[in-house]
Parts: sequence; structure tokens; C-alpha cells
Amino acid sequence: MKAFEIHTFKDGQWKIDSVFDDRELALHEARKVEEGGRYARLRVIEENYDEVSDLTTTRTIYRGGSANQNDKKRRATAPRKTGTSRPHGGVGEEAVRKSRTDRSQSQKTNVLVPVLVLLILILAGVAAMFAMQYFSLQK
Repeated sequence: MKAFEIHTFKDGQWKIDSVFDDRELALHEARKVEEGGRYARLRVIEENYDEVSDLTTTRTIYRGGSANQNDKKRRATAPRKTGTSRPHGGVGEEAVRKSRTDRSQSQKTNVLVPVLVLLILILAGVAAMFAMQYFSLQK
């Protein structure tokens, strides 16, 4: 399963602005947000989740924003480093492992809350039925 997230950087913090299923739509929206000039930085992250192996890989497919223009100029003059590429699209094993555990923990929490709410509603309904029967016999 693929998802494309637009992350915005403002006041020293990255925040997820929006999530899309379509790559082109995410890139188009990122360019529109960038034209607004409200954020110092902007990036689009492609997140691939493999349900069979329960692994998530992420990679940045777009970088933008006003501060990013200065970085591009600085990088153009800096010497490039050469090295080996990392597996999983540049994401280290620790990040993959962490995202896998984060996803499984959030899924457990997402199931627990609705089950508890449903249980409380059922108990309230049963209590209401007993109360109605009790008061109807009091007459």
C-alpha cells in the first residue's frame, strides 16, 4: 500500500499537512502549498507498507519551500560525498524496525477504543432494560 504525505516545516517543527493515495495529486498539492509561501520547508514523502512482511519504507520524492532554495545553492558549491546506498530506499534498519513497531502498537490501540465504547453502550442498554422492567412492575 502506498501513501504520499505532505510535510510542512514551520517554527522549528515538521507537521503532516495532508495524505494522498495518488502521487501526482500529492505533488500538485505540494506545489500549490509552496506557492503560498507560508512554510519555510516542504517535502512529499512516499510511504510503502508491505502487509505481508509488515515493513514500511519511506523516501522523500519532493523538497520545496523558501529555505530549500538556499540549501540548493549551498549544496551546489559543496563537494559531494560518495558512499554505498542503503537498503529500503535509504532508510536504515532501525527506522524500518521502529516504524513497524509503531504501526502495530497504533493498530492495537485503534481496536481497543471502539471495543470498549461498544461494551459500555451494551451495558448501558442492559441496565436501561432492567430499570424499565423494574419500574413497570412497581405499579
